[in-house]
Amino acid sequence: MNELFCENELKNLLEFYETREEWKKILHYRTLTPEIAPVKNIFFGDSITCAWPLHEFFPGVSLLNRGIPGDNVTGLHYRLSGDVLAYSPERVFMMIGINGIDSEESLLLARIEKVASLMTEAGIRVYPGSILPLRNPDAWDRFQYQEKIVKVNQALRDWSADHAAGFLDYHTLLKDETGQLAAEYAQPDGTHLTFAAYRRMSALVAPLLGGH
Repeated sequence: MNELFCENELKNLLEFYETREEWKKILHYRTLTPEIAPVKNIFFGDSITCAWPLHEFFPGVSLLNRGIPGDNVTGLHYRLSGDVLAYSPERVFMMIGINGIDSEESLLLARIEKVASLMTEAGIRVYPGSILPLRNPDAWDRFQYQEKIVKVNQALRDWSADHAAGFLDYHTLLKDETGQLAAEYAQPDGTHLTFAAYRRMSALVAPLLGGH
């Protein structure tokens, strides 16, 4: 593996995947790849992406949702070939980082940047998305990382200015005056999103989809 991604983490992740119904679905979906590729837009990430009702917001748009609940950037690196490159997309909207936010900041950023760079090198327009704010109390005790999330997002924004097609600042869209995920956008777990939040995010993304 690439030196940024260790074998032991991947082993644990693959064991985790086996517990996730969405992973099993995606394995089935992959059997359709020769029939449906190419696809113009892919949304790549974790549960926040998985729960995004993309086909409702963007009917008629060529897109796939490749979010898996609980996934992290190591998982995106592992899934890159089967869930992104196999479809020769024009654009990828990548949002990752809340799972693993407790890891060392520079390592987290380096991993996100590496996955984005691999897609860019394949000729894909990549749009990294910010890690979202949390609402206290959150179910996974990650509210303690609110300031770290802001720092990671700023670093990713700066990197994207020179290395990506653009940066999608969902964080600013969804936070309230205290910097938390606004009440109207937060599920009871303090992490996941309401339909109203996805409406705002979709409005940000819509001009980038190319219309089809």
